[in-house]
Amino acid sequence: MTFCDEVRQENALYFEASFEHPFVQGIVDGTLPLEKFKYYMLQDAFYLKHYTKVLAIAASKATEADETLYYLQAAQNIQLAELEMHRLTFHELGVTGAELEAFEPAPSAYNYVSHMYNAAYNGDAAEAFAAMFPCPWLYLEIGNRFKDAKPGVALYEQWLALYSSDDMNENIKQQLALMNHYAQQQPHKISLFKQHFKKSCYYEWKFWEMPWTSENWEQEVMRYVTR
Repeated sequence: MTFCDEVRQENALYFEASFEHPFVQGIVDGTLPLEKFKYYMLQDAFYLKHYTKVLAIAASKATEADETLYYLQAAQNIQLAELEMHRLTFHELGVTGAELEAFEPAPSAYNYVSHMYNAAYNGDAAEAFAAMFPCPWLYLEIGNRFKDAKPGVALYEQWLALYSSDDMNENIKQQLALMNHYAQQQPHKISLFKQHFKKSCYYEWKFWEMPWTSENWEQEVMRYVTR
């Protein structure tokens, strides 16, 4: 088995939980309230903004010219494709300037980004990539699994189409090869790669739970406050 085969098998729980999460299922069948999707898109824009910065850190730490170029191009592609989709979606969802100004990342989004920065700043390019890779891989699997769905909501159909596109499939093939290359190159770090990967798989699941429950910083604490 390749490294990627192993981590996919070892983290199947998180992938399956994402496929079955009511937020994802609501996109697939078109029943997800638009307010929950709006919440998600705002948090996802925050995540992607920092994801591109983590890619830039990885580029600065890469030891081979083609790796550096790959990370820089990936950062640019996110800016041009996914973030543009977010801007158009914000318009369709009626996101106001006041909402953007008042935006605060939810705990799960903040923690996920912090986890990636930790891997990137304290490790090398391979460690950073191990923390970044679960996101696009999972989204591709969601897109491919539900590509024939007919949610009847334009925003949801666009979302599924983006993550099942030919470009997305080709991109993940390259990323699988890169992650396997890192594992072969640094076998002494496989355990660390797996730790980073697993944490990101968990946070990917939390990223669905977060908009589904309208997660905020006071939510859990309030349960313990005597009224």
